[in-house]
Amino acid sequence: MDFIKIIDELLGNSIYQGDFRYDELLKIAKSKKISGIALFGDQEQKFFLVFADGEPEGAIMHDPKGSLYGDKAAYRMSEEETYELFLVNPEIARGLASRCRIFDKSHVMKRLPEELPTIGGKRGRIGVMCISVSRDAEPVSGVRVSIRKGRQELLTDVTSVDGKVCFKLMNGRYDCVVFDRNGEMYPFMVDFKDQYAETEVDIGGSEGNEHA
Repeated sequence: MDFIKIIDELLGNSIYQGDFRYDELLKIAKSKKISGIALFGDQEQKFFLVFADGEPEGAIMHDPKGSLYGDKAAYRMSEEETYELFLVNPEIARGLASRCRIFDKSHVMKRLPEELPTIGGKRGRIGVMCISVSRDAEPVSGVRVSIRKGRQELLTDVTSVDGKVCFKLMNGRYDCVVFDRNGEMYPFMVDFKDQYAETEVDIGGSEGNEHA
């Protein structure tokens, strides 16, 4: 039996807590230290967010192409949808979370617009910016990517096996730095304008690149 069917059967025997908007979901889970599973979706695509003791610890995205787990699923989750919340035994919730662990909580912890950087004094929209790091056209895994505004580091993550990291950000211009395993720095700039954008960075050379 696959993992998604296990979760579906588990939800069928769990206590339904209610429907919540994303920000409400995070607040009620934290305030009541809920262990459970929140979901939204349909027959084509489903998202599951696993809470353990009030914290969002695991994430799964499932569609006909397959399933994504952990951070890769978390940064694709929508903050605009309504989630069904089901209570689950804390030990079971922790066990599920261990199989789909979210390591970078910035993917799921909702940030209010006033907490996000703005450009020109105007508020923009929040989107997902993905950065693919390569060297000589080959993806580079395990290197740290830092998103900065001036001297302030806003977010940081480590590239996955496909050389990619993704961040939830307000639209705007950001300084980014890639740190390879030898400690070399590769600065570049991105001008993030869309709800979703991908940028490729080649660190094969000695200098950083600028992307728009």
